[in-house]
Amino acid sequence: MPIIKVDPELCTFCGACLELCTGEVYGESSGRASALAPEECWLCGHCVAACPADAIRHSEYPLDGCPPLDLDDLPSLDGLVTAFRERRSARVFRDEPVPRELVRELVDIARWVPSASNEQPVDWLAFDDHERIAVLSSLTVHALAVETLTTDPETAGEFSSLAQARTKGQDPIFFRAPVVLVAHVPTGDDFGRDDAVYAAYNLMLAAQRRGLGTCQIGYFHLALDRSNELHHALGLPEDRRPEVTLGLGYPAFEFHRLLPRRRPKIMWNNP
Repeated sequence: MPIIKVDPELCTFCGACLELCTGEVYGESSGRASALAPEECWLCGHCVAACPADAIRHSEYPLDGCPPLDLDDLPSLDGLVTAFRERRSARVFRDEPVPRELVRELVDIARWVPSASNEQPVDWLAFDDHERIAVLSSLTVHALAVETLTTDPETAGEFSSLAQARTKGQDPIFFRAPVVLVAHVPTGDDFGRDDAVYAAYNLMLAAQRRGLGTCQIGYFHLALDRSNELHHALGLPEDRRPEVTLGLGYPAFEFHRLLPRRRPKIMWNNP
C-alpha cells in the first residue's frame, strides 16, 4: 500500500485530487483535501500530476521524479500531425546494425502510453542475431505456406508467394530487418493487446525521429496462431503472450512527400 499524505499548509482545496481519483482515496477534512483511503490507490498518479500546489506526498510518485510540465517542450498540433503523416512502413533496410543502446532508448520511450488499470504490462523481446531472425522467418513461412495446405487448403494459395520468395533467398516476413521486436504481455491480460499496440506505435513514432524505419509484421502473428514450433522458437515463458511484432532498421530510402489518406466517416448517435 502506498503512503499518501496531503500537506495542509500547501493544499488550496481546488478539488482536483478528489474529482480525478477513481479509487476514492481522497476526501475533505477541515476544509482541506486528505488521503482518507490510501489502500484504494491503484497508482495512476493523476493526483500528483494535477495538484497545482505540490501538496500531495505519494510514496510511489516522489516529486523529484515527477518534473514540472513545460508546455514549451510540446510540439504544435501541426507538427504532431506532420510526424504522424511522415511515418511510413519500411520494408527495405540498409545492411547496418542498430546499436542496442538505441533499441533500449526506444523501448524506454514506448512506456509512456496508457494501459488498462495502469498495469503497464508490456515487455519486449529483441532479436538482432541474423540467424535467429532467419529461423523465425523460415518457421513463419512454413506455418503459413506449408502447414496451411493441410489445415486450411482454401486459404493456402494466398501464402504461396511467401514460400516462393523464401526459395529465392528473400525474407518475405521481416524483410531482412536487422532488429525484430516483439511486444508481449501476461497471458491472462484481457486488455494486453490494446496496451501492446499503444506501446508499439509510440516506439514506431520515436524510431522515426532517430532515423529508423519500422514495419508491423502481421504474418508473424498469423503463423504463431498455427505453429507450436514457432512459439517454442520465440522462447517466451508460458505466462507471457506475444501481441505485436516490429521490424526495425535504417531504411534504404527516404520519403520526401506526405500522402493523403481516406477521411473516415463519422456517425453521431447511431440508433
